[in-house]
Amino acid sequence: MVELGLRWPKAVLLAAVVITLALGALIYLAEIDTDPENMLPSDDPVRTLNRSMRTDFGTRDILVVAVVDQSGVVTGEHLAAASRLIDEIALLDRIVPEGIISFKSAASVPEGELSQEEADQIAVTVDEDPLLAGKVISPDRLGLAIYVPLESKDAANGVASAIEKILDRGDVPDSATFHLAGLPLAEEAFGRDMFLQMALLAPLAGLLVFLLMFFFFRKLTLVIPAMLVAMFSVMWTMGLLAGTGFTLHIMSSMIPIFLMPIAILDSIHILSEFFDLYPEYQDRRATLRAVYKELFVPITFTTITTAVAFASLALAPIPPVQVFGLFVAFGVFSAWLLTMIMIPAFVMVLSEDGLKRSLAGNEPAQVRVISGGLRRLGRVATKRNYIIPAAFLLLAIAAVPGVFQINVNDNPVRWFKAGSEIRAASEELNRRFPGTYNASLVLEAEKPGMLANPEVAFSVAALQSLWKGIDVVGQTTSYVDVVTRDTVPKSAFEAIPEDRDTIVRSLESAAASPSGGITASLITQDFRRANVQLVMKNGDNQAMQRVVDRTEAYLEGQPLPAGISAEWAGETYLNLVWQNKMVSGMLKAFLATFGVVFILMVVLFRSLRWAILAMLPMSATILLVYGVVGFSGRDYDMPLAVLSTLVLGIGVDFAIHFIQRYRDLVKASPSGQSVALTQMFEEPARALTRNALIIAIGFAPMAFAALVPYIVVGVLLAAIMLLSWLASLLLLPAVIALFVKEAKSPA
Repeated sequence: MVELGLRWPKAVLLAAVVITLALGALIYLAEIDTDPENMLPSDDPVRTLNRSMRTDFGTRDILVVAVVDQSGVVTGEHLAAASRLIDEIALLDRIVPEGIISFKSAASVPEGELSQEEADQIAVTVDEDPLLAGKVISPDRLGLAIYVPLESKDAANGVASAIEKILDRGDVPDSATFHLAGLPLAEEAFGRDMFLQMALLAPLAGLLVFLLMFFFFRKLTLVIPAMLVAMFSVMWTMGLLAGTGFTLHIMSSMIPIFLMPIAILDSIHILSEFFDLYPEYQDRRATLRAVYKELFVPITFTTITTAVAFASLALAPIPPVQVFGLFVAFGVFSAWLLTMIMIPAFVMVLSEDGLKRSLAGNEPAQVRVISGGLRRLGRVATKRNYIIPAAFLLLAIAAVPGVFQINVNDNPVRWFKAGSEIRAASEELNRRFPGTYNASLVLEAEKPGMLANPEVAFSVAALQSLWKGIDVVGQTTSYVDVVTRDTVPKSAFEAIPEDRDTIVRSLESAAASPSGGITASLITQDFRRANVQLVMKNGDNQAMQRVVDRTEAYLEGQPLPAGISAEWAGETYLNLVWQNKMVSGMLKAFLATFGVVFILMVVLFRSLRWAILAMLPMSATILLVYGVVGFSGRDYDMPLAVLSTLVLGIGVDFAIHFIQRYRDLVKASPSGQSVALTQMFEEPARALTRNALIIAIGFAPMAFAALVPYIVVGVLLAAIMLLSWLASLLLLPAVIALFVKEAKSPA
């Protein structure tokens, strides 16, 4: 394979450019998708149930407009201006005007200006409506909320922009502030920011990698081919992804910044060795053959382990994660292929005389500094060979309790930084109103009409009473509230009519009223399906899980009447489902990756002992990092779940190169182990150090992203790679010095 580049360099380079241009052109076909529903397959039961709710109950994605004034909003001026705002919103395109919910849904609002007495009466009317009390006028009287149903999720940004233009005209008092919130708006904002962040961060990562490589080698002739390998790999991968019809999700949007530093690693080993050997051979062809003969096996196996780690994400039952894993695995293989063929071709088109001049001279100062530091590190590792393994063992033991304290949780709104517009709006609405996170318990009867039976209504009221005692639940709404809205009993249960006919008449009357759309969103006309709505102040998965657990525990002791079944639905519950599947899927992927990588180590080294040793540094690093995560209380969310598998395949690369090069040096050295360990802290350790720094710095730009998942991925992956590098250079030589006898070859 290497011979292709050596014999026909120009043809190889031309073919690489043509393929890159062809696949790169497909990138323009990419479509962005940030819909949380697509974290689950289209036939998942929760998604199927959510679709049926849109059909049966007319549920829509909601955009929330909040007006907040610290001096109070229940004034004639505020309510009159808000009434005009509602009328203007109703005229906008791509909304469902008859579905708008506001204080006008409960009270008749006269046209023109309103007196304080009229404003007070409107507030009283709203408070007396069990369906709207606290929802459209905040209990503290400082906020108004308008719920705007959208025709589709992709209308959120356009509708929000149109509403902002209306608000900019200043019809509402100057003392008032406005907030736009809602999951559709957050999703569109995330998609926009995601695209912008990757458009900025991926080139920045490439620039930092370029500058770092130039600092290491000080030779553009060695830096350019490595950068081309990384750029071509990214373009091949993204072009193939877009060309095959896959969308850009939060995971796939991170492919470029993942691939950029990873794709360059093999090239660094090749070029670093070429840099050291060329002055000896003084012939590029002979040097390249010597380099690839020595490094072909380790870089091939590191490519396989990295690709396996990413490909194992296909085991996760989350489509965007599967796509991310498989396409990054393709990108890793593409980088390996380009390293095998294009790097030799690029070197062969360079002038031999130019290479001799370029690579002649003394060792650069920065290389001497790195070499000196690595030699000292080597002496510490080999001379303190009892202390280092004991220290790692103690740290690993100490980290175990932290791993068991890991808190599995996620919340899509917290994907935005604290203080961001979307997050601030959500926090403000959750503080003043019942909440912005929606879930539903969908009741279904075996026969039409059964939900109108008093015993069923009583059970629903009991559930609502249960939920009122859960602090994360801000409000619940059901068809039972429609039945009891015109009575003022001692309790909700006493308000439920004792005969079915009265319940039916109440529901039919409510459905025929001007606010009949609210009733239609709660129960079907045949009284066979009901949508019991929960509004929550907290969108964490754990908050939703608490509600589900309390409900299930209650229903075990107080089951619903015979013939009535219940299923959870809604966006907040959907997020809980895919997060749980993510965790279980990542555990399978981690175990599969660990097993496959271990088998590959046995095949590579043909020794169970060396395979176990190769797994030690990465295993210790993962244990330490995730132990710290558990102790710190950091939520175990989607980025952390994915990283646990990825770092295993990537981080083991350091150990593969170290052990393989060490074994080769022992074979070549008559002096045995001690000399080989000393030689390991020359060029081999320098190459590993360059790789570690390039990965860490390549991901460093993500620490400055506006989106929290990118920050977490960038910081943790860089930290794990540096710790894995340090563990490999400390733990491996220490253990080798302890257990491998001088007289015995490791082969």
